[in-house]
Amino acid sequence: MLLSPLVLALGALASAPIQQSPPQLAVKAVRFFAPDSARTSVLAFLQVPYMLAEPTATGDRIVWETTLEVFDGDGARLYAETPWWSSAPASFRIPEAYGMEILRLGQMTVGTIRIKVTVRDSMSGRTASTETEVRGFTERPAVSDLLLASQMRITSPGDTGTMPGEFSRGNIRFVTTPHLTLDALEPNLAFLLEAYTDVETSATTRLEVRNPTDGTVIYRLPPVDQTIPAGGGVIRAQIPLEGLPEGNYTLVANVTLGNQRVERTDGFAIGSLEAAMARSIAARNAARGIDEAYFATLSEDDLDRAAEALDLIPDSRGELEVYQAEGDGALTVNAKRQFLTQFWARRDQDTTTAVNEYRMAFYDLIDEAERLFGEDGRNARPGWKTDRGRIFVKYGQPDERNPFPSGDRAPPFEIWRYTQGRLRWYIFADRSNFGNFALVKTNDQFETSAPNWCEIITPQVVRRTIEPFLGQQFLQTTSSDPNNPDSGINTITCVN
Repeated sequence: MLLSPLVLALGALASAPIQQSPPQLAVKAVRFFAPDSARTSVLAFLQVPYMLAEPTATGDRIVWETTLEVFDGDGARLYAETPWWSSAPASFRIPEAYGMEILRLGQMTVGTIRIKVTVRDSMSGRTASTETEVRGFTERPAVSDLLLASQMRITSPGDTGTMPGEFSRGNIRFVTTPHLTLDALEPNLAFLLEAYTDVETSATTRLEVRNPTDGTVIYRLPPVDQTIPAGGGVIRAQIPLEGLPEGNYTLVANVTLGNQRVERTDGFAIGSLEAAMARSIAARNAARGIDEAYFATLSEDDLDRAAEALDLIPDSRGELEVYQAEGDGALTVNAKRQFLTQFWARRDQDTTTAVNEYRMAFYDLIDEAERLFGEDGRNARPGWKTDRGRIFVKYGQPDERNPFPSGDRAPPFEIWRYTQGRLRWYIFADRSNFGNFALVKTNDQFETSAPNWCEIITPQVVRRTIEPFLGQQFLQTTSSDPNNPDSGINTITCVN
């Protein structure tokens, strides 16, 4: 048996909007066929609700033990898998949140097996069990069991990566649970069937969505025709179900493969928009602190924006060259996620906790800089790319921030001062009067001052306002007539 990594999944429970109880421990088996050995191949999907486990003594993890047993049709135990331990951040312990694992049970002969899974919480000792029966195919079927998923994609050659929450079957990646629920946020239903044939043949697939209570056809799709190559192939599609009311449904697939006709069915549910929004918020909050889960939620554009901001991290430039590579060296979307996950894992300042506080704080500052300092207009810059935003992200909120209006020919300007640790101060001026402040003077050795900053602010304002505030002398007065220092004709110069 091969075990997939435990992943966070939310909002994929049958009848979640109808029955308000927490998700239950559940296992579901899907049968495929192995033509070479003429045996049934089984994939079983295990759902473990995080609410089953209590936080450990440290309060930041939940830990449980899983035992898998397989029995034959007469109840005799065929084998028991060595129990294994799993864990998750305690922040994931919220209603309708659960881990998903895939159990690849290999091949079975004709007959019936019973799969039993028991989960034991490490803290309370509380246990929960679930089981399902699987009957092996008595002969080669036309198609496999029907596998339903909320997401499904085909990977490109050489792309062997999977996203958190995904399972794999050949080059197909999918997200599923024992009881699948769709909602207004994810209204597409994906399905997969494997077709088995020795010779190239035609296949026609007719799909219907039915009421599981009385079998009434609610939604019928046009038939899909395709050619299945010799040796077999895959029948798959994605069905848009926008507007389907909340409730439980059955998908019926009638497949005609050559001169064989077979029907496969499976159930799913449609949840409410309100519940979907609540689960989505819970998912984001739960996954926010985990690097891998956080970057898994980002699109490629958002990943690129997240990477671009890393220029503000000290000593990151050499690492970023890998991310910024173009042409043959360009990273795939999955590789970008892996790069960012590893980048932040190396900078996790407290590995005793499940979350990466440093990464969370950094991107919180990026968001806050956008809110506070984002520019308007044709050449507007994101807040963190402005001078004030850059300093804000690097050092946080200044201990003292003093704005000064325009006056005496000086533009509006601000003085920021950081007093914790080494004293740092920054002067920003809005020379355009459009709210776009630029750094003109600082004592930060890693930043550049404008050589004519005194003229920008004006010597009068520097002497009257800036020198008393910072307690530092920036101007000196010298006689313009060296032969007559008392002439009253003086020159004011800036001391840099």
